[in-house]
Amino acid sequence: MTQIPSPDSAATEPLVTVGVLTAAVTAVLALLVAFGLPLSDAQQTAILGLVAVLAPLVVAAIARGRVYSPATVRAMLAGRR
Repeated sequence: MTQIPSPDSAATEPLVTVGVLTAAVTAVLALLVAFGLPLSDAQQTAILGLVAVLAPLVVAAIARGRVYSPATVRAMLAGRR
């Protein structure tokens, strides 16, 4: 039987991870440029654009096994009775 997720788990807010991932990459990129990594504005924009596309995909792949649709939760709860 599938275990019902705890409402206190990190799975209840999977979108926070997208924001954290995007912010982390942005901060690391800014830090590297500040310390002399020779990236043009266009290169920085391209990297951040790529992160903006990939971050939700990565988070979706990771979070897929941690979140449940309301229909799944209803079915799981119905099976417990």
